[in-house]
Amino acid sequence: MPSRIRVLFLSWLALGAVLLGAGPVSAAQAAQGGFEGWLHTFNLGAGALILNPVVILIQWANFLILLILLNAILYKPLWRLMNERSGKIKGDTETAHRHRKEAQGYVSQYEDSLTEIRRENTEALFLLEQELNETGRRKHETIRVQTSRQVEEARALVAAETSRARVELRGRIQALAAEIANRLAGRKVA
Repeated sequence: MPSRIRVLFLSWLALGAVLLGAGPVSAAQAAQGGFEGWLHTFNLGAGALILNPVVILIQWANFLILLILLNAILYKPLWRLMNERSGKIKGDTETAHRHRKEAQGYVSQYEDSLTEIRRENTEALFLLEQELNETGRRKHETIRVQTSRQVEEARALVAAETSRARVELRGRIQALAAEIANRLAGRKVA
C-alpha cells in the first residue's frame, strides 16, 4: 500500500511540475505549437461547457490526494478504533459468557448442596421420628405398667377395704337385726 501512495504522490508532483512549467500562453506561442501550446489550447466542448483535460487531471489528482490524506488521517484511525471497540465488545461478551458459566456452576453447586441438606434433613427427621416413636412407646409402656400396678394396688386396697367393711357391716347387721327383732317383738330378744 505505501508503494501505491508513493506512485500517486510522485505522479501528482510530476503533473504539478508540468503545470507550473506552463506559463501564460500568448497567441504567438499557441501558433508556434509545441507541447506548451498544445497543452493550453486543447479544450473539449464549446460554449458554456468547455472541458480542459489538464483541469480534469488536476481535479482527479486533488481527489486522489484528498482520499489518501483522509485515509491516513481519518479512515485508518476510525477503522482502528472500530476494530478495538469490536475487540473490546467481543472480549466483554466472552467474559460475560465465562461469568455466566461460572454463575451456572455456582448455582448447580448450590442446588446440589441444597439437595444434600434436604436429604440429610429428611434422614434426621426420620431418625428423630423413630426416636420419638420409640421414646413414646417406652413411656406408654412405662405408664401402662405404672397404671396396671396402681390399678392392682387400688384393687387390693378396695378388696381390703371391702373385707374390712364386710366384717364391720356384719357386726352392724347383727346388731341392727337384733334391734329390729326387739322392736318387732316389743321385748329384748337375745
